[in-house]
Amino acid sequence: MPITEEPMPASEVAAFGAAANRAAAINYSVPLPAVYTIPHVVPLRFPPDCFTDEARTTGTSLKAMLGAAEGAEGDLDWQSVRRWFDKLVPLAASPGPQLFSRVLPSPAPVPPVLPPSPHDASVPTETEATRSVPAAQNETGRNSFLDALIEKQRSTSQGLAGVLPATIDLPAAGIGKSLRLIPVPVEQRAVPTIAVVETYLLSSFLGDYGLGRTLQTFSLLPGEQTTISMETWRTDSVNVQDSTSVFESSDTAAQTRFTSELSQETGTASQEEGTWTSSLATTTDAGAGFLGFVRADFDAATYDAASSQNARQQFSNSVSRAASEHASQVNNSRQQSVQNARVIDGQSGASTSTVRTIANTNLRRVLNFVFRELNQTYETITSLRDVQVAFYNGNPGSFHMVAMSDMRELLERFVVPERRDDVARKILGATVECVDHEGNAKPILQRGTRQGGMFEWRFAELSDEGELYFDGGPLERKYSWRIAPGPIGQDGQEHMVPGVVTQRQSVVLRTDNIVVEALLGQADALDPYASKLQTLDLASREADITHRLAETTRLEKALALIDGQAADKRVEAWNTVLGEKPEIQVIPVAAANGGSPS
Repeated sequence: MPITEEPMPASEVAAFGAAANRAAAINYSVPLPAVYTIPHVVPLRFPPDCFTDEARTTGTSLKAMLGAAEGAEGDLDWQSVRRWFDKLVPLAASPGPQLFSRVLPSPAPVPPVLPPSPHDASVPTETEATRSVPAAQNETGRNSFLDALIEKQRSTSQGLAGVLPATIDLPAAGIGKSLRLIPVPVEQRAVPTIAVVETYLLSSFLGDYGLGRTLQTFSLLPGEQTTISMETWRTDSVNVQDSTSVFESSDTAAQTRFTSELSQETGTASQEEGTWTSSLATTTDAGAGFLGFVRADFDAATYDAASSQNARQQFSNSVSRAASEHASQVNNSRQQSVQNARVIDGQSGASTSTVRTIANTNLRRVLNFVFRELNQTYETITSLRDVQVAFYNGNPGSFHMVAMSDMRELLERFVVPERRDDVARKILGATVECVDHEGNAKPILQRGTRQGGMFEWRFAELSDEGELYFDGGPLERKYSWRIAPGPIGQDGQEHMVPGVVTQRQSVVLRTDNIVVEALLGQADALDPYASKLQTLDLASREADITHRLAETTRLEKALALIDGQAADKRVEAWNTVLGEKPEIQVIPVAAANGGSPS
């Protein structure tokens, strides 16, 4: 900007909350980076006569794909199994240490890497410490994990040579980059299944930041000085993993633990999960994304708006309970301490230490220090963001999932013509509304009617019987269906997320930060003599300050007087008022005139 212009006010550059322009606003409602999508799969069992022949034959049987002949006994082709695992597991997936321990025969403990201390030459350098950690711990370990998983299952089946194993453990993607193992039956018949796939969003926002438990208190006597060390540590490598959370980070170990906790809460049937997982396509990108939690299947005859709402509420409650349990485990693994500085040998674990020197400058009272940890509140929001329709039959390659707008093509392929409208109405009727966290039904399904080259969208409605209120054919070309975009029913909420909010909760996590409060003691530590000396010293200091203030006041008045003179008189006024005055010494002298006075 030109140098003559006034500087820009700070409020126009950056302001928390509202601001004059969007570029200057710092928004509190931005979710943390750790946002996860959690698909919830609800299989629907329709009568066998609903499906076409293609629905029963699409895909390749798992037994044949893994190299075993149909109807014959024999070992699996484990190279084929390994190639299948490669296609199912995303390249960025990273198995956590707990999952590694399940597939390795006897995992050797990995020594934690301590940060080098400038005061301890015996601590290994960063290069030496890094060499002691296995490569699987430094990299994603994906290939090493898959190789170990294949070897474990192959060695287990060696005792039953010539007999196919009943199940194999299939590595499936979890939330984020985590992995989990799902048992899949090797021999299973194709059962056509249509499923409703509900995508939930788990978002976290920063909440209040406040004082936590007291870590340490100590006192300094008058005039005393000491050195303190504030340290945050993890005692071993397991606690390092356990101390991370999905609310504030994208750590794979945290994602694995949360996936496991949510699986326990939902109580899904492993057989249905295995059928869903094994149905995935065998293309190279088939494993990308999270496979979802599969619940027990519904009979399509009883699946309606009420049962779907109940299933959503149960799943949202499971997510909420898993988040609370996850936060509790994280807090139990986080520890901090404040202590007088000393050297402790033989302690293992990653640590962060801060050393400070503090003194009590008070000469009459004790100074007490209270160290307390700071806790961070996270508001976690679970919302139903989208609903899709999927088909699978248990054969690899049979999996197809489409948006509501493409449901017509899916049903035309796998459902006989006379049953398509009934199947579509059953699916749509259970998707019309979603109950939010306050118990209010919010419409989420929209019907589009073609008007020229565009669709006019309106919210769908339910009849008094809880079924789709619509007289036309749901699969007619002039109609389309979709889940309403954007936030739904969240007017006035501080934090808004896509879809309908099904759960809001707050979790509190310990942080690595410490706040110190100084409390001055009440008792006097000086005797009357020492107190009198302090009083005299204080009076002397106050007199000196008063003198300095008087001199400053005299100088200010003199400068004001000089400024009030004409320009040509200011130098003379300066010399008169502030100029240095010569020291004149008067010496009395007797006058003499050589005689008597004249």
